[in-house]
Amino acid sequence: MTFAVGFAYMESEKTDNYHWALGKLKQLITKQDIFPRVILTDREFALMNAIKDIFPHTTNMLCTWHIIKNVNARCTVQIPKDMKQKVKNLWRDVVQSPDEVEYQQRLNAFQQACVNSSNFVEYVNNTWLAPHKEQFVEAWTNRVMHLGNTTTNRVESAHWRLKKMLEHSKGDLCKCLEGMNDNIRLEVDKIKKSFQKSFYYTEKTHSSPFFQYLRNFVSRAAMTLISDEMERIDIVGTNKNLCGCKLRSTCELPCACELSGYTTSGVPIPLDSVHGHWKKLTMEEPLEDDTEDGYELDMSNAMEAIWTRFRSLDIVGKRALKSKVFELAYPASSSLCPPPEKIKTRGGVKNKNKGKAPKGYDVYRDPSYFEHVEREYGDSQDGNCGFRAVASLLGYTEEGWSIVRRELDEELRNNNNLYEKLFRQDLQVVRDSLVATRWFTIPAMGYLVANRYNVVLVTLGKPSKTFFPMMTSYSSSARFFCIGFVNGNHWVPVNMSKGFPLPEVTADWKKFCSHEAKSWMSNLNGRLQYWNLLNPPVKPLSGVMSVE
Repeated sequence: MTFAVGFAYMESEKTDNYHWALGKLKQLITKQDIFPRVILTDREFALMNAIKDIFPHTTNMLCTWHIIKNVNARCTVQIPKDMKQKVKNLWRDVVQSPDEVEYQQRLNAFQQACVNSSNFVEYVNNTWLAPHKEQFVEAWTNRVMHLGNTTTNRVESAHWRLKKMLEHSKGDLCKCLEGMNDNIRLEVDKIKKSFQKSFYYTEKTHSSPFFQYLRNFVSRAAMTLISDEMERIDIVGTNKNLCGCKLRSTCELPCACELSGYTTSGVPIPLDSVHGHWKKLTMEEPLEDDTEDGYELDMSNAMEAIWTRFRSLDIVGKRALKSKVFELAYPASSSLCPPPEKIKTRGGVKNKNKGKAPKGYDVYRDPSYFEHVEREYGDSQDGNCGFRAVASLLGYTEEGWSIVRRELDEELRNNNNLYEKLFRQDLQVVRDSLVATRWFTIPAMGYLVANRYNVVLVTLGKPSKTFFPMMTSYSSSARFFCIGFVNGNHWVPVNMSKGFPLPEVTADWKKFCSHEAKSWMSNLNGRLQYWNLLNPPVKPLSGVMSVE
C-alpha cells in the first residue's frame, strides 16, 4: 500500500530546500535497517543531488513512465511516420532489458532503426542512457529491492487524493493541517484493515501446505506474489540463469528456482526466506533505536543548556523562551489558530513569462516536454475521454486522466501473467495504448479498470458489457462504475439507478477469471438475467439513465 509519512512546506525546489526536507525525514527514522533502499523520483537534479548527500547508500531510481513518455514525444516529432510505432516499441524493449547482454542487443536494434535520425539518437543517449541507464533500465534496477515500483504514479495518485481534501492551494495553515490529518487517518485505517485481512482471511491459492509457515505471519500481497511465481517452476526448475531471480532481488521473496527446490523436497516455504518488510502486520510494535548506550537520545546536556540560557535572560526573554518550551511540552495547548477573517492569499509564484496559469491549475506549472507535444499534435483531448470518465468516477478531477493511465499501466505490469493469457498477441498494443496517447478501448481497458480498482465497470453503447474483477471474490459493498459511449467517438460517466440491469460478461472473463471471482456472477446473476429480458436494452434504460 501507499501511505504518507510526512508533509513539507518548501520555499522553492532547490537543493538546499530538499536538503532540509530530507534531513527532517531522516531524523524520523529510528532504525538504520529501515532507511530507504530506493527513492524513486523524476529527473529533478536538485532533488537527486540532495538524495546523494542525505541518503548516500540509497539507490535513486527514475520514473520509467515519464522517461518513456518524453522519448515517445521526441519520436513523434523527429521520426518518420512509418517508423514511429516500431521505434517506440524498440525503446520500451530497451527499458525492459532483463540483463546487460540483452540490453546491448536491444540497444543496437533501436539505434539501427533510428540510423537516419541522428538528433533523436543523440537525445536518447545524452539525456537518458549515458548518464542514467542504471537508474531506469531493468537490467540494473532489478538488482535492488524496489518492491515492483518503477514509476511515480503511486505518489501522484496519493497527491491527487490529498489535493482533493485540501480543495485548492490558497487555504490557511490550519485548513491544510486538517486536510493532511484527515488524509493520514484514512490511510492508517486502511493499513489496519489490510493487516486484519492477512490475519483472518486466506485465499484459495494460499491454502496449499507449502504456505503453512507463512499464513498469518506474512502479508497476503507477499503470498500472492509467491503464488504467481510458482507458475514458473515447470519452466525454470532450479536453473538460476533461466529464473533470473527477479522476485528475490526486487522484493526479497523466494523466486521460482528457490520454490522449485522446496516443492521437489516437499518442504514448506520457510518463514526466514521472506524479508521482514512483508512480516509487518501490526502498528502496535514499540519503536526501537539503534544505539546501545542511548547516547543519541540523551537530552540532559540540552536541558541543562536551556536552564542556563533561561537564567541569563531578562524578563521579556524568559517569557519568550518559556512560551516556546510550553509549546513543545504541551502541544494540545498550542496557541495556533485560524486567522480571525479570510485573508487574501497570493498562492504560488506564477511564471511571469508564461502568462496565466493553465486551465485546471491553481498556480502555474511548467508542463513536461511530452505535454507540449501532445497539445501540439492534438491527441490528448481525443484519446483521453475514457480515462477522464474513469478519473471522474474515482473522485479525481478530470485532469486526473494521466494518473488513471499510469495506474492501469502498473496493473498491467503487476499482473503480467494474467494479461498475457487474456490479451495474447494484442498485449503489446494494450501496453502502447497506456503509454502513448491512444483511445480508451473496450474490452481491454474494461478488464484493467475492474481489476485495478476492484469495481464493477459497466459500458453502455457499442459494446455494452459488464466487467467484474477477475482476481477477487464478490463484495456487497463493491462500487459500480458506468460509462457510456456516445456519438461513436466519446466516453462519458453515466448515473444509473440502484440495482440497474447488467449487460453480458465477456467470454474471456469467464475463461480466465479466478475461482473466487466467479462469485460475482452467481451473486449478480439476477441483474444479468434482467438485462437479457430487455429487448432492445436502450428503451427501458432511457428512464433511469442520465449523462453527467
